[in-house]
Amino acid sequence: MNDIVQRTRRLGIIGSIFGLLALLIAALTHLLPQELLYKNVTGTAGTTWNDIVSTSAASLGLIAITLAVFAVIFKEEKLLAGIAAILGIAAMAVLVWWAVIIVVIAIIILNSLVS
Repeated sequence: MNDIVQRTRRLGIIGSIFGLLALLIAALTHLLPQELLYKNVTGTAGTTWNDIVSTSAASLGLIAITLAVFAVIFKEEKLLAGIAAILGIAAMAVLVWWAVIIVVIAIIILNSLVS
C-alpha cells in the first residue's frame, strides 16, 4: 500500500488571494479618475484616497510575499507560494512602474554610452 503524503497548500492559497487583491487594488490607482483619487478623505488638507489605495496595495502585496516565504519554510507546495510571491511583487511593480521605467531608460543610456 502506497501512502502518498500530500503537501498542504493553505499558506500558498491565502497568499495568492492576498496577492490578487493587492494587484487589483494597485490597478485601481491607474483605472480610477484622478479627480476621485486626489480628493481628501476628510474634506480638509491631509490624506487623499490615492494614499489609502497605494498603502493598501503595498500592504497586501507584502502580506502575500510574507505568506509565500512562510509557505516555502513550512515545505508547502512551491507553485502556489511562487504565484503568491509573483502577485505581490507585481502589485508593487504596478505602484512604482514609473521608477522601473526610469531605471530601464538609465540602463539603456549607460549601455549606449559604454558601447
